[in-house]
Amino acid sequence: SSYFGSSQAQFRPSRRSFEHRMRESAPDQQRPRQRPRRRVWAAALLVLALAVGSFRPLASHAWSGEGLPQSSRSRREAALAGAVLPLPALAGTALLPPAWAESQRLDEYGRPVMPDGTLGVSEGLNYDGVAKFNGKPKVFLAGSTGELGRRVALDLLRSGYSVYLGVRDEGRAAECQYQDRKSAKYEMTVVKDAFIETGREQALEEQLRDASVVIHVAGARAGIDILRLGVGMDQKEPERTDLNGTKALVDAAKARGVKKFIYVSAVLTNARALGAEVSESDSFKSWNSYGGVLDCKHEAEEYLKSSGLDYTILRPAPMTNDFPRDVGGLRFLPPDSIRLKEGEVGSKVSRDDVSLACFDAVFNPKASNVVTELVGVPRTPPTARSRWWDVEGQAAATTVKA
Repeated sequence: SSYFGSSQAQFRPSRRSFEHRMRESAPDQQRPRQRPRRRVWAAALLVLALAVGSFRPLASHAWSGEGLPQSSRSRREAALAGAVLPLPALAGTALLPPAWAESQRLDEYGRPVMPDGTLGVSEGLNYDGVAKFNGKPKVFLAGSTGELGRRVALDLLRSGYSVYLGVRDEGRAAECQYQDRKSAKYEMTVVKDAFIETGREQALEEQLRDASVVIHVAGARAGIDILRLGVGMDQKEPERTDLNGTKALVDAAKARGVKKFIYVSAVLTNARALGAEVSESDSFKSWNSYGGVLDCKHEAEEYLKSSGLDYTILRPAPMTNDFPRDVGGLRFLPPDSIRLKEGEVGSKVSRDDVSLACFDAVFNPKASNVVTELVGVPRTPPTARSRWWDVEGQAAATTVKA
């Protein structure tokens, strides 16, 4: 069992105060004046509950002794942790081609895994001459404390990698329970003050250390966080992080001799080149209204593509924390396929699936110099691992049949 305490907050109804009991015993005509106050308190408690609900997933790692990290989402299914399931156990066999029903295997989240139950292979791309751990290249993860970053970290560590966890906010790192840890099975090294921002090329070059793979999932985050006032309200943040920060990280990777750069961007980044129907759509304008974040990501993509690095650019549809088995089967599509309009095959993708795509791109030669969009297709099985990165082959149907 983990020696870390539980991070889940519990709400318990407080005892009724004397004043509350007095109000209940008051004449009926006095009660309406008290009801608005009760509504205010109820609303305040609801906001607090939602805040805590968004807070809890950040502390989802439990590091058990010298063993591998385990996600808190699977603690209730400890018997399934690390297990593999035949696909029909989670999806109707009527939806599956016979070959897939026999060979496809899933992890506890509903993601396709290798026949031996591992998340991926440890061979393919050439990493000769670089620092390694357990025969695998060392990885620098930018944005490790975010909702996607902590999933990528978990997948890498559970698979025996040495990971440098780039951290900007030490409070969030504490919530994720990150700390320097070395064992025969994995290595976790916290890199503090790893700001992906303008003008930090030299600092980032030093922080990359001996990593030969960079996975970049950091980005500006829109929205109000009541636990971190001011976060998500700075309109300059996308330019500072998604654009100039990404450029700085690319330059640092080149100077450091990094072999592979994996960048998680977003769909609709190229909307302005697709005509007014897309660039004037509510989906694009609403998303891009936060500091031109999609424009910034697109320029960053082009900078990476021209860098000479072996790159993989993932453009996920809007991401969700739902399990892959609840969202739908992962599909790889060509750039500019998903435009978030009615009638498309899907409108969101599980962060767990995006994490596994990042993991697979480390060694898979099919992911070299590829730009692909990721989406979950409801009521369909996941794409077989042998067909991953076959972007054109999966593009036959991008709209739902009437």
